[in-house]
Amino acid sequence: MVNVFLTGANGRIGSHVTRQLVSRGHTVTGLVRTNEGASFVKSFVNNHANLTPLIGDLSDHDLLVSNAKSHDAFIHCAMEHKANPLDAATHEREIVNLIGDALAGSNKSFIISGVTAPIGAPGDESTEPTTGKMLRALTDIDVRALKNKGVRSATIRLATITHDSGSIHPFLGTLISAADKLGYIPYVGDNYWGTGHSDDAALLFALVLEKGEAGIAAHEVAEKVKVKDIAEALAKKTGRKAGDIPLEKLGELGFVGGILANNQTHLSAEWTKKTFGWEPKGQGLLEEIDAAPKEYFGAGAFPH
Repeated sequence: MVNVFLTGANGRIGSHVTRQLVSRGHTVTGLVRTNEGASFVKSFVNNHANLTPLIGDLSDHDLLVSNAKSHDAFIHCAMEHKANPLDAATHEREIVNLIGDALAGSNKSFIISGVTAPIGAPGDESTEPTTGKMLRALTDIDVRALKNKGVRSATIRLATITHDSGSIHPFLGTLISAADKLGYIPYVGDNYWGTGHSDDAALLFALVLEKGEAGIAAHEVAEKVKVKDIAEALAKKTGRKAGDIPLEKLGELGFVGGILANNQTHLSAEWTKKTFGWEPKGQGLLEEIDAAPKEYFGAGAFPH
């Protein structure tokens, strides 16, 4: 049993990680920002005794450090998505450095939710992220380098769309809202995105906690889905059209425009599957969209 401190415990990924960890016998202190968040995550895990919600936020660095030191492992799933993406990524990197210093020499686990977007060819887990593409690439490098400071660090590089039927992924919400400006839900040519289900992501967090060596990256990519197929599935369900957006118009979509331009056919999760025995079994993205009720498509989008 591992005593885990988890940020973002009521979030899109963190709630599933919480449920997976307590089901495997670990204890979780889950950081949430509100009483409503605490109630949600408690209900999500059926009021399991192994979960203790803690109300606070990422700005309280003393709280983060004290819990890092008093727990066996620190899993960082929180991300300030309502903030400007660059500001959120900057703060994430600050937290990584803060917790890295707090855990230096402890050999405790420190695992963060990262991204596959800056991973170029060949696209396996040993591929270093392209640092010019986004700040979170540097965070990925910083986390894994903590092994040199005596921290059992790891990055879970999440698929571009890590989804579940409880709520639409914000990237997909942004594509839908882009139709109000463009007249269609956009995609780029024959680009593909990596996708995966939140339950499978949660399992991978648990496996890396239990088995992972220091300084690794693991890839949570269950499928690679053509973005055109995603856009057309969204269009069918929302009464809109889908269209191939000219590259010169991607800037109008801000952060998500850059993600649309990212073709991920090269990504691989074979090392992750072999090393951890990770076998994704969750519902596929297109199946989720096809089965989703009307309410699913009304969620908010990322700021841009």
